[in-house]
Amino acid sequence: MYSLGVIFFELWHPFATAMERHIVLSELKQKGLLPPPWVAKFPRESALLRRLMSPSPSDRPSATELLQRELPPRMEDEWLNDILRTIQTREDTYVYDRVVSTIFDEERLMKSHHQHADNAKMTKNEPSYIQYTELDLEMRDIVAEACKEVFKQHCAKRMEISPMRVFDGCYPLNRKPVKLLTQGGNMLELCHELRLPFVNWIVTNQKLSFKRYEISWVYRREIGHSAPSRFLQGDFDIIGGASPLTEAEVIKVAMDVATHFFHPNAVDIRLNHGRVLESIWSWVGIASELRQNVAELLSLITSSCPQSTNRKSNWVFVRRQLLQGLNLSEAIVDRLQTADLRFCGSADQALARLRGALSSDKFTSKALEELSVLLRCLRVWGIAQQVSIDVLMPPTEVYYRELFFQMYLKESNPGSVAETILLAVGGRYDHLINQMWDHEYKSNPPGAVGVSLALEKILNHSSIDIRPFRAESSANVLVCSRGGGGLLQERMAFVAELWQANIKAEFVLQPDPSLKEQYEYASEHDIKCLVIITEAGLSQTGLVKVRQLDLKREKEVTRVDIVKFLMEATTRPRDLTTWA
Repeated sequence: MYSLGVIFFELWHPFATAMERHIVLSELKQKGLLPPPWVAKFPRESALLRRLMSPSPSDRPSATELLQRELPPRMEDEWLNDILRTIQTREDTYVYDRVVSTIFDEERLMKSHHQHADNAKMTKNEPSYIQYTELDLEMRDIVAEACKEVFKQHCAKRMEISPMRVFDGCYPLNRKPVKLLTQGGNMLELCHELRLPFVNWIVTNQKLSFKRYEISWVYRREIGHSAPSRFLQGDFDIIGGASPLTEAEVIKVAMDVATHFFHPNAVDIRLNHGRVLESIWSWVGIASELRQNVAELLSLITSSCPQSTNRKSNWVFVRRQLLQGLNLSEAIVDRLQTADLRFCGSADQALARLRGALSSDKFTSKALEELSVLLRCLRVWGIAQQVSIDVLMPPTEVYYRELFFQMYLKESNPGSVAETILLAVGGRYDHLINQMWDHEYKSNPPGAVGVSLALEKILNHSSIDIRPFRAESSANVLVCSRGGGGLLQERMAFVAELWQANIKAEFVLQPDPSLKEQYEYASEHDIKCLVIITEAGLSQTGLVKVRQLDLKREKEVTRVDIVKFLMEATTRPRDLTTWA
């Protein structure tokens, strides 16, 4: 009867997350505490639940008493089970078709609709078909256009994701997708996220180098008879290229979008690496079968800034749950807190301490080196100041097995309950590509990095500045190097300057590509304008070479005049006077 009470509560009370379920059930079983809003809404059920979960077995009702007085049997459930068994076992579709036609019977649907409408009126929740005002839509357009501007500067091409597809179970990573049943009996799935359909396209077409973006709606389930919730999301992905250069560019993209609406100091970027997280689990001494549960609990603290007051106060609750709920030893929990204090925070300090504390195996060493190189790349673009390392932060998706990050907006009131707001998540998802890649293909699967931006949160938390958009160039520019060991930092700084001027520009995401490889990249991506920098040109003559492949024209331009020249060359690509 006690166990039945727990199950009864789980069925009756909706849980938004696994973490909420863990916390509420722990409070119920250990202290007998029920959520006050639930008790107020369901007093009869609350009284029954307390009887079922009474500490004294003699005070609990018997099964017979429960069925006769509290829960009279519902025979219609047995009839329904018979129908479902028949649908599953019969080879013909007669029964299934008849069930579907009954479900979509217009008279029954209208009766049910009126009942729900009456309930909505009684609770003052009458449905409305108008969701957004004219101002809301104008602000939404501004956010979408700002994202497109940044994505296009990085030479990404838009890939449109279908809002729904026939459900076939091929994407098992989707968590609780919204499913719809058509009148013809087909099961449809609304778009739950934007990455998996894109990866499927990459694998099908064997693309080894590609940049894409998409701004679209994603859908989440709602409880009860409500329509699914939809959220505006922006994705940017890079297929191919060297790690961690690709991660650096993806973070740069997310940062450029965020700083269009927020001050750079209000944005907080937190890094971690799958290999580093595994090493931390080993260093602390957490068994592999407990790591997922521990990670879910730690998500309560990793939503706050490292070393913040909120984070320290949340440790009180998390510590109790780790000790009592998961039965971890005091020594292990102490070690977890030590990891939080020593290895979470300033990126440079955390890296130095991690190198001294973690195993020196090749995988961990490689992961730490990738984090170090990523930080150097971000410094070139002036982003490192906003970056910290959080080794207890778990990835938001299971396919982020290497470098991953989360971007937060700091609230203006430190110490508040909602100290930070999650704006974006991203990372390297080679694992997902490898899973879906047909290994009979002649080519090896490429690397892949992406970021997903929660545009709804930008809308909700930004006092949007309606800045005029600058006229953008109509052609892409590839910044190339010749000699000088690849001139990676010079290429990165150069391309950032062009992005700032709203010129579409990119560079080959390799540390030291040959000139031939860079020309091949331009050909593959249909780029006609090349800027070629050399060590001597930058340091001695102050000249860079610009080459227009279609016009077969070339010109040396002073470094200080290069932006002005490229604006003219790319906005009027056929004007030969520019090249005179």
